[in-house]
Amino acid sequence: MRITILFAMLIGAAASLQAAEANMPCVTNDQGHFRLMVDGAPFLMLGGQAHNSTTSSAARLNTFFEGLKSLGGNTAEIPIYWEQVESKPGHYDFSQVDRVLEGARTAQVRVVLLWFGTWKNGESHYTPEWVKRDRKTYPRVLDAWGKETDIVSPLCAAAQAADANAFQAVMRHLSEVDGKQHTVIMMQVENEPGFLGPDRDYSATATELFNGAVPEELAAYLDAHAATLSESMKQVWRSGARGPWKTLLGSLAEETFSAWHVARYVNAVAKAGKEAYALPMYSNAWLVEPGGERAGKWPSGGATEHVLDVWKAAAPALDIIAPDIYFPKFRHYARQYTRSDNPLFVPEANDNPFFSAYPFQTFVEFNGLGFSVFGMDDAVNDKKMDDFKVTYGVLRPLLPLIAQFQYTGKMQCFIQGISEGEDWAHTLTVAPGVAAVIQYTSEFDPTKARGRGLIIELAPGEYLVAGSNFSVTFRALEGLPRDIQILSINEGAEEAEDGVNRKLNGDERHVNLPIEGGVRKVKILLPE
Repeated sequence: MRITILFAMLIGAAASLQAAEANMPCVTNDQGHFRLMVDGAPFLMLGGQAHNSTTSSAARLNTFFEGLKSLGGNTAEIPIYWEQVESKPGHYDFSQVDRVLEGARTAQVRVVLLWFGTWKNGESHYTPEWVKRDRKTYPRVLDAWGKETDIVSPLCAAAQAADANAFQAVMRHLSEVDGKQHTVIMMQVENEPGFLGPDRDYSATATELFNGAVPEELAAYLDAHAATLSESMKQVWRSGARGPWKTLLGSLAEETFSAWHVARYVNAVAKAGKEAYALPMYSNAWLVEPGGERAGKWPSGGATEHVLDVWKAAAPALDIIAPDIYFPKFRHYARQYTRSDNPLFVPEANDNPFFSAYPFQTFVEFNGLGFSVFGMDDAVNDKKMDDFKVTYGVLRPLLPLIAQFQYTGKMQCFIQGISEGEDWAHTLTVAPGVAAVIQYTSEFDPTKARGRGLIIELAPGEYLVAGSNFSVTFRALEGLPRDIQILSINEGAEEAEDGVNRKLNGDERHVNLPIEGGVRKVKILLPE
């Protein structure tokens, strides 16, 4: 009898483990249609990222969660530091990880942990003190003058193994303390890796490799993906070519060489982590910025558009390569990272109010998995964040619906003054013979709130309109010029249980979205 009970308990435990594993967060790819699945359902990340040193202070971490709550986000991006996890070799301290988990569970938000390991913004300042002191075991990148930098060389096997072991220990701990709850849904491996300053490592070992041939593994990958290479790589790569880096890649040789070795290093760290606990993983990229004339002005070897294909070849353990977008040309950069082999996820964005419109574009135009604004520690009282609070307030209740309508072609977004749109009005075709004319309430001013929103076709003649600072008129595109008759307008996406939402009619029978944001369900009489 005892044996039977024990056997049943073991079977039950195994079934529970299988159920937990089945609902593990993961990134799925169905012919280029990407989903982040959390507990078996699509999840869109509407996030805020903490400042670099926040996790080291319990008080600052609490302030961050208050800021994220005031913003209306559902996902916290929080760094953890190799130097604190492993202050002594082989001795691990997970107290900062546990502090994050406790704060996130109290705030009822999900978490993306950012591993500040070998790299943070193209430098190596978050490595433990024992790595910093031992430059013989953990050699540094040399610049073109032979001067030693503070950047750990990606050719250092000892550093790679140490970083991978520490990261694996973190993931093993997460599997033990969060394997069922899934508070943490994704991991960032390193932070904007690469070399800030030199374009490559000029050590004797690196130079010998650079003067040698491009590895066959990389050359074969670029040949096989010739049709889908980034625009920059297409300009230099010639299918079937073999030979030295400089001969084959010209002006991109140094950056490509660095990318190959940095990405392989990051892949080894990610792979070790996934062996312990296979959460989705990504690496973020410091972009080629306006006025940056050569690699090194941005971290050379990081996953810029120039070498995005090299990262795909060298780092298959990463689910996503994600751009940190701080420049107003948002669409330009978002396009570069939205590919059949890569979904858009924006883990860092400028906190300037101008950027508060871009979550709409991320989720709607690019079918993105997430958007996060940087520096939420002081968001509670920061007036600069008011526009983000409006955007997040509109979008968060709609995220499941938006996820449902991604990739369907039934969802469109619009933003006032995006250089490729209009400053005062915008027209979208929403059905055969029907246009939605969006007119922005205020004149375009990049320092103030600007109109932004979306339209979802829920069913023929039925639309959900959401956003801020605009009005919509439905007009006929065929026959006599005329406005389309509106059958009904309801506030909110659903009928409110408390009866607060109204059915608008009479003098209020207009689709007007105020500056504080809102949602309308509109039914129109389609032309016959």
